[in-house]
Amino acid sequence: MNQPNKHIDPNFSHEGLSAFQGYSLQLFGSGRIKLTLQTQRNTNRSEYYADAPKRDVEAYKRQKNRSGELLAQHFNLVDRLITEQDDTKVFRVHVKSDNNATADNAHVITSIGSTCVFCAFDNICHTWQFDRSMLVRLYAKQGARKGVSSYLNEYVASYEHDWEDASFDFSTVAPRLDQVGHTPAKDDDIY
Repeated sequence: MNQPNKHIDPNFSHEGLSAFQGYSLQLFGSGRIKLTLQTQRNTNRSEYYADAPKRDVEAYKRQKNRSGELLAQHFNLVDRLITEQDDTKVFRVHVKSDNNATADNAHVITSIGSTCVFCAFDNICHTWQFDRSMLVRLYAKQGARKGVSSYLNEYVASYEHDWEDASFDFSTVAPRLDQVGHTPAKDDDIY
């Protein structure tokens, strides 16, 4: 018997998100995305990874079958994003260090056609606009999974979006392409 509630992360509900002061989005050359929800004093951080499964469409359908009735608005939002964009990938979001702790109420959808990363948290959508090279590097999955810092790390405070639909334009931000000799920042996940 499926227990859909165990796959609904309370941090991604509107009430749960309102407890956080913002979040950071990190892109890694390994093809992973890290989301870090942060409190005001940064003493309580909730860290998640978004991975693109090899068969992302099938994985997404399994999540939708499992939790679609309880999360109808969320899955309608994700479906709309998938159909409106070109060349999309659906990243499943899970708790850091536990690939099985999947959050069915959070997805990251990328579109190389529109050069956007869409963070769908419950029924909220944040659109991150990037330079095409950012997503090309993410899609290439050429980087190591461990021991390498992110090539992009951006933070948005809740006062910039108040946990409502929002867009952020980072299309002029250049990725860190050369990481030889780069000392990872404290919040980069290198382990």
